Amino acid sequence: MENIVTNTTLLLNSYKDLLEKRPLELGDEAVPLIEGQKPSIEVVDTLAEAELMSDAIKVLAHALSKPRAVWWASQVSRATFPEGSQPPDEDEIALKAAEDWVRKPEEDLRRAAMKIADDGGYKSAASLAAAAAGWSGGSMGSPEFDPAPPPENLTSIAVGSSIVLSVYDSNVEDPEEFLVKAYKLGRALADNEIEAL
Repeated sequence: MENIVTNTTLLLNSYKDLLEKRPLELGDEAVPLIEGQKPSIEVVDTLAEAELMSDAIKVLAHALSKPRAVWWASQVSRATFPEGSQPPDEDEIALKAAEDWVRKPEEDLRRAAMKIADDGGYKSAASLAAAAAGWSGGSMGSPEFDPAPPPENLTSIAVGSSIVLSVYDSNVEDPEEFLVKAYKLGRALADNEIEAL
């Protein structure tokens, strides 16, 4: 039986354990602030308090369960579009695919999200959110070939990239303020203050 990672599993494990399961690289300013034996969520808080939001987002993306992380990426991407407007069709299709997988993490929905991301060329925050769902497990290859599982950290990398791309490749008025809001949404997901649906 597969080891299921719940929302609290990696958040409460030490940062060192997180790195063993889902490797990641942080900026030079972040590394000296981290104590490997601290719980991952404390590392996230330390980086946020030091205003190293991109690094805090990376660690949080790696520490959240995959469904919550994918949900986070899709909601941040949606928040970049002007209120009351719809994302472009290509982005809406990608976000819907990611969100469908979160609601029902089944193989056919995972594969659909992976195909949509691939078709979109991984060029937008929305397509990276779909990629995050697509790379959450299973095989990266076609079903007729031997399984080629994605690296355990690939969903997390796609989530972090989607969030940062949402911030800096959009029309948000104040990217730094939006990055803080994106972080706070992820932190609320970590604290179970909101549900990923």
